[in-house]
Amino acid sequence: MTRASVTAALLLLTPACSDGTEDGTSTGTPGTTSSGTGAGSSTGDPEPPNDGALLEVDVPAAGRVFLHLATPEIVVPEGDGAASTDWDLALSGYDVFTNSGLSGPGDGGALPIGLDDYRAGDLPSTPFLLTDDSGGAFSRWYAYDGEEHVAFSRYHVHAIEHEGRYWKLQISSFYGEVNGTPVTALYQLRYAEVLPDGSGPTVEIQDLDATAGGIDAVETEPSACLDLAGNRQLMLTPEEARASTDWNVCFRRSLVSVNGELGGPGTTRAADLQAEASASEELADVKARTAASEQARFDAADHAALTDPAVPYRGDHIATAFTGRWLEPGATPPAPAKDAAWLVQSADGVSRFVIVIERFEGATEASPGRVRMRVKQVE
Repeated sequence: MTRASVTAALLLLTPACSDGTEDGTSTGTPGTTSSGTGAGSSTGDPEPPNDGALLEVDVPAAGRVFLHLATPEIVVPEGDGAASTDWDLALSGYDVFTNSGLSGPGDGGALPIGLDDYRAGDLPSTPFLLTDDSGGAFSRWYAYDGEEHVAFSRYHVHAIEHEGRYWKLQISSFYGEVNGTPVTALYQLRYAEVLPDGSGPTVEIQDLDATAGGIDAVETEPSACLDLAGNRQLMLTPEEARASTDWNVCFRRSLVSVNGELGGPGTTRAADLQAEASASEELADVKARTAASEQARFDAADHAALTDPAVPYRGDHIATAFTGRWLEPGATPPAPAKDAAWLVQSADGVSRFVIVIERFEGATEASPGRVRMRVKQVE
């Protein structure tokens, strides 16, 4: 099998990661629903499609409001909403969940698509969707070239905090070689402890083994985890990692997790120092980056940068296809991403819809307020 085909298969098998909050029914007041054909965008927003049913939802800052897309309408599932298949999409603060994976028992999922593709009716005939899984600071560490089927590191610097100590980590490649043969999920990376008076020595790691047995990997196959304080590598199965506080960062195929919150029993927290750049980075520019060209970015991450109170450190949490993608970077007040749409599969695993977010009304730091969206069922 070629490197490209191996890469494609592994990436398809590994869900992307995204944000989440605690489960619970909505504490906000549901909005109204109606059908319509008006554009409804505010000045400066992209012109939305003029078809699809209009759905307006008042989103709570805590708890979830649940949506059924076929109608579309707001629903109140019986019992614990997160355990129900009576909903397809849920919103809570600035998190969006599908009824899949860690968010619900359904066979849902989603995939970001371009608004132009939706207008042109050019919807992806994809064999996979992104389901809700645990993730966090490393959710978007790579950019994926769908033509070459290769993952390219963005070379972002990831800040890691554990018990008052700080490290910076930069991934340079998802590929290594064994006996001259290219192998997927052998990471190339570097990290260093960051101290008030400067950075410690940089540790360069070649061929960190995150293959986890390859395409047919099972839960009993171990993969590499890093103990940063001890400067050592541990090979742990997912079950062992979930029970251990001896590691800070684990690598398993294209998934990178930290040992905190959903990621593990530890207290490690992390953040992507260039997270806001992800949405605007062009694939061609990402592909042109090298370990040498991005050395300066790594070196520049000093103690002041890592200890800045604005750095959003946290452990792993629920990640979805919407995480880091549905908000316009740097918008004040928060606004939906421009030129974006989502292909969403319902909880029944059969019906599919395209969602377009037109605007937020009354957005605050805790919630987008009233979310105005268009919902259209597709074949």
